[in-house]
This record gives sequence, structure tokens and C-alpha cells, in this order.
Amino acid sequence: MKTNRSDYFIAFGVLACSLVLLAALTMAFSGWSPKAATRTVEIDFLDVTGIREHSQVRYSGAPAGTVAKVRLLTDPERSATNWSAVRVTVRLFDSTPELPDDVRASLSSDTLLGDKFVALSSGSPDRPKLPNGAVLLGASGGSIDSLIEAVGPLAQSLPQLLQSVEKTLRNFDVVVGKTGSTVDTFQDGIADALPRISKLADSLKETSEAATQALSKIDKLVTDVDPAIKEDLRKLSKALDELGGTLDSADKLMANTDKQINARMAELSVVLQNLKVASTHAKALTKSLGEKPNRILFSGKPVPLPSEQEILRSAKPVPVR
Repeated sequence: MKTNRSDYFIAFGVLACSLVLLAALTMAFSGWSPKAATRTVEIDFLDVTGIREHSQVRYSGAPAGTVAKVRLLTDPERSATNWSAVRVTVRLFDSTPELPDDVRASLSSDTLLGDKFVALSSGSPDRPKLPNGAVLLGASGGSIDSLIEAVGPLAQSLPQLLQSVEKTLRNFDVVVGKTGSTVDTFQDGIADALPRISKLADSLKETSEAATQALSKIDKLVTDVDPAIKEDLRKLSKALDELGGTLDSADKLMANTDKQINARMAELSVVLQNLKVASTHAKALTKSLGEKPNRILFSGKPVPLPSEQEILRSAKPVPVR
């Protein structure tokens, strides 16, 4: 069989592409980079889920190095580092600027389901610079699991919050009952005083012919009635003071309850919005994997996802195209 020269060119092209692909995969999994990286920084984290050796390090969003080592801290080391559990050693490129002492280290990702990387803030340019091998205290990033775990305690606290509101309403009913009792006492005092005043008027009519006797009877009647009226007024003043104190207590209780309800509802609103965005993007991921599972190994045209603003504005589930 005669072999064409084009067959050799095709075979040579396939072999060259295979070697290039093999070299690219080796560089990706080994973390090798053509940039020189001689400086190191150690960062302590409580949790490094998603971080492994050769993970990317970014400085203000730009590539700045790779993760060289991940190790667990001993108990004495944890006590001396604010209970951090893992120490990550990162190797910085020589082109990365020197880090100031107020630099912040955290774990982040480009998307909710993307690969994690170590993020370094730029800090202040006029601050002292960190030496090579310095140890920093990092902040662990959030995840879907932590978001779901945060919803649990909030849902469990809702029955207690409702019981607190119900107790507040019962206390308000008691306050209203005390107010009604005070008004009844005031009415009884007036009803008791009115017959005495009527009796006084009748005595004035009967004694109009004898001025001296009428005046003496009036003086005696006033003397008898005055202590009773003073006692009624004292009771009324005391009842009004109790009513004022009770109303103040009710106002403070209602104000505290209203603040707690508003704070809980605000937290619940933020959690539900995050879950709405996360579930929509998760739906897009499962649909893409179900239709074309080979995207796990081979990249392809990215599937456009709805933005967070579009998802939050929609009152219905957002379809993923």
C-alpha cells in the first residue's frame, strides 16, 4: 500500500499536540510557573477547605504565587495562634511587591462553585514591610455548607421569637387591665363624693332661716367630708403614678421586641436572597453536566448564567438557557 506524505504530517501533528497537552497538564498539576518565586509567607487559617498544594495566590486579584505547603498545627501552636488549625506556606513571585504589615489574607473564589485561592490585599503603601517567611493570621472564606448551617439556627430561633411576642402581648393585656381597674377606682371615688355634696346642699337649704346654726353645721360637715376627699385624691394620684410606670415599661418592652424582629427579618431576607442565587446557579451546573458531562475534562463555550440582579428581581424561578 502506498503511503502519502500527508499521512506523515497528520501523524506528526497529532504527536506534537499530545506532547503539548501533556506538558500543559504537568505544569497545571505540579504548580510550575515560569516566573521566579523565592519569597515565602506563612498564613494560619481555621479552615482551608478547597485549598491544596499548588493552589493559586493572588495579590489584589492578580496572580502573585502558589501554595507550596499545607500542614496541620499542633496543640501548642494552636494556642499561640488564636486557635488556628492549619498553616499554609505560599511562595510569592519575585515580581510581587513587598507586603506591608497590614496586609489581609483570606480564602476566596471567582464564582460560588469555582476553585478556591489565597487572596492577599494590597494594604497601605507607607506601612513597614513584612520580612521573608513572616506568619500572618488569615480569614477563612464562606461556602454553601456554611450558608446552609447559618439558616438552621435562624429557623430554630423563630419559635422562641414568636413566644416572646406572644408573652409581650399578654403583658400588654395585663397593663390594659390595670388601667381599667384604676379608672373604676376613680369612678367609685366620685360616686361616693357626689351624695355628700348633695347632702351638703340640702343642709344649706334647710338652715337658710337660721344663719348661725347653718354655718356651724356647714363647718362640721366640711370637717367630716374633707378627710374623705383627700383620701380619694391620694388614691387617685397613686393610681395615676402606677399607670405611668406601667405604660413606660410597656413602651420599652415593645421597642426592644420590634428591634429584635426587624434584625431577624433582615438576616432572614439576606439568607434567602443568597440561597435563591446559589440554587439558580446550581441548577445551571447540574443541567450543564447532565447534558454535556465531558465539560469536566474539556473546556467549551461557557454557558451564560443569569446575573444576581436578574435572579433577585424575578418573582418566579429564572430559566437557565
